[in-house]
Amino acid sequence: MMRRNLASIVFVVFSLAFEGGQTAAMAQQTSETPSPGAIYKVPKTKPGQQRPPPAQPQQLPAQPQQLPAQPQRQPRGPSAPSGGAPNSVQPQTPQTQGTQPGGGTSQAPLTDRVLQRKMGSEEFQRLLKNAEQTQAGTGRGAPMADRWFDVARPQSGSDVVRPSGTPFFQGGQPTVLPAPVTNGSFKPATVQDAHQTTNRYGGIPGGVVLEGVAAGLGELDDVRYDKRFNAFIVNDRAAYFMTVPPKTVAVLCRAIAEDDQERVGVSLGQVELVYGKVPEDSDLAWDLKIADHFLGDIVFAQNDWTAGYRFPDGFIPTPHQGERFHIAVFFSFNAFAFQTQQEEIRLSNVNFDVRLLPLTETVSADGNLLPDEDAIARGRTSEQYEANARHVADHISYYRRERIIDRMFAYGEVAAFIRALKRADFDLEALADNVPGG
Repeated sequence: MMRRNLASIVFVVFSLAFEGGQTAAMAQQTSETPSPGAIYKVPKTKPGQQRPPPAQPQQLPAQPQQLPAQPQRQPRGPSAPSGGAPNSVQPQTPQTQGTQPGGGTSQAPLTDRVLQRKMGSEEFQRLLKNAEQTQAGTGRGAPMADRWFDVARPQSGSDVVRPSGTPFFQGGQPTVLPAPVTNGSFKPATVQDAHQTTNRYGGIPGGVVLEGVAAGLGELDDVRYDKRFNAFIVNDRAAYFMTVPPKTVAVLCRAIAEDDQERVGVSLGQVELVYGKVPEDSDLAWDLKIADHFLGDIVFAQNDWTAGYRFPDGFIPTPHQGERFHIAVFFSFNAFAFQTQQEEIRLSNVNFDVRLLPLTETVSADGNLLPDEDAIARGRTSEQYEANARHVADHISYYRRERIIDRMFAYGEVAAFIRALKRADFDLEALADNVPGG
């Protein structure tokens, strides 16, 4: 967001229903064995080679497997029915097999094993049944309703699986895993930083950007997408459950695939800009703008959207005092690091950075804000705005309680994961074609 002559920037924001903040469950049936085509093997595209055609759905084992009644007593996942041998797996469909930690194979995909262990057999069956009912159109709310926040199921489409650590996963014997460490920091402006930012974005983003490549994933040799749970299965060893809607996963895949700099972000200055290949009318672009306006309202003490807001520790944003000049604030969600725990890939660390940069009175031909390098070199800033910005950075965990801000972390996390897939030469556009709603 840009503060120009300290005047409030007003724009119309349409309220967008959001089906995210949780993982979308795309189950097609109540059987433990997924339907054919439910798990998609993501192909690779080597540099210089033509993108391969979309893969045809593969046949999965037809016979469902009995899940254990007491998953907490069998940490290695589901076993064969008592008194019989494991169901056979067709050799032409190795992508449907799961690999047990001990080296054997199981018929239930790894995603099923992880969810069953977290939820228990009974809750897992209820999840699949609920998904079937909502697919059949028995929901009572609007098509974009959220059963947890709006107390209404979607009228059509899928029910949802809640992210790890939330009550939805607390059936049976839940395992409490640590929440990711969120590091907030205010970064003083430097000429070098202004140069790097301008080279990447064409100017200074007066908005929100999602940056960085996922760390801690190791080598990505085999990746499959489970359409039922909006999840990735990595190397047959770990599952990553995404907490944004499948449709937005597809948008991120295409945006990152088509942009050489893999940019995802917006800028709200004299001209509203959407960076990279993110569609301007997408839910992702609108959410980025809404989040920027909320955070910028605090930094610039506009008292617009935050009028009457309960700030932490009795904080009150202070307006600028003194000489007027142009200045921009932008927020970066970056440095997403992951760990694998109990066959699940989870976010362990993330950074949130806030920057204030003085601007020139002119903008570029395409509307980008331009840094005032002389003012930056002289250390020109607003003490009041800087105090407000430091407050936001220091208390980002508090503001993350707002759904729109938590959504930014979720978007950034998935974007970082998708960038890692791109670096490993996986075909993101083919993946997007096979994501429900993509």
